[in-house]
Amino acid sequence: MNIDKIQKMLDDAEAVIFDIGNVLIEFAWEDYLHSLEFDEETYEHVADATFRSEDWDAGDSGLVTTSQWLSLFIANDPAYERQIRLAFENFGGSIVPYEYTKPWTMRLKQQKKRLYFLSNYSEEMYRQSKERLDFLGYFDGGIFSWEEKCMKPDERIYKVLLNRYRLTPEKCIFFDDRIENVEGARKAGMQAVLFHTDIPLQILEKSCTI
Repeated sequence: MNIDKIQKMLDDAEAVIFDIGNVLIEFAWEDYLHSLEFDEETYEHVADATFRSEDWDAGDSGLVTTSQWLSLFIANDPAYERQIRLAFENFGGSIVPYEYTKPWTMRLKQQKKRLYFLSNYSEEMYRQSKERLDFLGYFDGGIFSWEEKCMKPDERIYKVLLNRYRLTPEKCIFFDDRIENVEGARKAGMQAVLFHTDIPLQILEKSCTI
């Protein structure tokens, strides 16, 4: 989808809805793990037990407690329990806002767009990273999956957002970096765009040349 079409969709929309991870922030878990200075073998074990494991979604789902979530990770590789605990207790350090996030979203706000977020996100990650999500303070609302016990692309979570904020689906545009989540939004009646970081950069660049 070319940038002019996306800009036209934005111009026509009343509400702009964002995924958070790898849209408004970089989920830089590889850099975070490297910062812990594990040797290569340990790095791979911890990555497989945590960030790369199927149990990652358990936290985002909100269906397990934080301690239960940690236990799932440890059970994936008990020999590395100490290192897994170390990685877990500070993993909010993997959240890095993109430089374009505030300029882009503030520009949309100035254009009288209503801003919302819809993100698969765990309670523990939010606790550790909320200061890095300060830009959400000027959003009009949003939904974290852990609070609803429901995750994208389940149709229910899109409907919760639409109903809670009384949004007209056809007047919303949704950005997400995963095609299954984009398709879920479209099934809910929204316009949706598969996100890549060139989109805000091109929009901001064009706005500076007008």
